[in-house]
Amino acid sequence: VAAANKSGCQYEAGGITVPFFNRTYRVQVPDVRVEEIGVASAPPPDVQLIVLHYLLDADGTPPAGMWVTFRHIPDGMIFEPRFNAMTIEPLLRTFGSDIAGFSKAAQALGGARMTRSGDASYRFMALPQIPMGITLYLADEEMAASANILFDAVAANYLCAEDLAFLGIHFSESLLKAAGRA
Repeated sequence: VAAANKSGCQYEAGGITVPFFNRTYRVQVPDVRVEEIGVASAPPPDVQLIVLHYLLDADGTPPAGMWVTFRHIPDGMIFEPRFNAMTIEPLLRTFGSDIAGFSKAAQALGGARMTRSGDASYRFMALPQIPMGITLYLADEEMAASANILFDAVAANYLCAEDLAFLGIHFSESLLKAAGRA
């Protein structure tokens, strides 16, 4: 019950319900089995790991409403080159000049428009206490396309840098899949 309260999830007899982007998972207790609600097959191991670590590490700190890049997550600089290679670069190859495709994929994943700099920005609830965002800057004659995946400043109160890297990879792959390009 404490894990559910600290993580912003719901505890119901025998399990904790965890919203994860546009899907819902249930962690059966006490046998600690992660299942996606309405899906017969087991979730991918990285999703199960993220959900379980989120419940274990949650400290109850409310979102700060302040965005940081992965580099500014504690220990994020260690994983940043690999994070960018596995998240940002595939997104830029796909959406660097396709704002309509980017917007459609973001909305299919449950994204809400944000008023930020960039050509398009969307906000997502990755997990109940971890908002994420993405900002896309289209290429022009002077600059190459660029993008930033953003985390709420308290994300590290819920997941370590390595888990947040997996979260970013899952997010990027989900956007590509929503665009029919993964």
